[in-house]
Amino acid sequence: MTHKMLPYYLKVEISIIRNVLVSIANGNYFKYANKKNNGIRYKGNIEIVQEIKRTKTTSAKLENFRIAIKKIEEIQINPNEIFSFWRTVGRPSKKNGYVESRSIVNGKITPTFGGGLCQLSGLIYYASILANLNIKERHNHSKDIYTNETRFTPLGSDATVVYGFKDLKIKNNLKNPISFSFLLEKNNLTIRINSDEILEKNNVEFIKKNENEIITYINGKYLTKSYYK
Repeated sequence: MTHKMLPYYLKVEISIIRNVLVSIANGNYFKYANKKNNGIRYKGNIEIVQEIKRTKTTSAKLENFRIAIKKIEEIQINPNEIFSFWRTVGRPSKKNGYVESRSIVNGKITPTFGGGLCQLSGLIYYASILANLNIKERHNHSKDIYTNETRFTPLGSDATVVYGFKDLKIKNNLKNPISFSFLLEKNNLTIRINSDEILEKNNVEFIKKNENEIITYINGKYLTKSYYK
């Protein structure tokens, strides 16, 4: 049986095993952050407020946010440790409390358990590049489904996550422990990066090169390219 003929759940499990082996081989497996947050205080520099667009599935999306946020806020990322979105929030399943909401799958909006979490991962990515943290893994969405009127975050600041296949991984390359905290309101989601020292807020630009390509710069230096259909 070829890989393409395997059931999706088996493809996920195979991919997870492969990712673990790669993490062990490159030395990252034992660097993932998992220690309890000791109450790092916010020093008031890096904060992003993002609008939550109201749709028929917004209540489900907010519930998924609440579950994931609780898990993320429980840990701190010490210097040289790596934050992994999926290792932190867990499998997006009904068993783990997640509910169905909409996600972009293969360029199409599809209901999935844990749907909507990409806004949360994107917000973490955006805040992390403002702090000039080391981005170990990040994937942009394959398709831009928004217009200038409906867009709630700059194109190029997104970070899609697909359990077993696409993760968001961020290394704390600073001198002090950090943590992420959130304020979830009816129409807004706020993220803060907490640190015992005031963090430098870097200049981030998303420059559109053509209709399908966005280049991200930090303090005028190239970071990455994002391609969209």
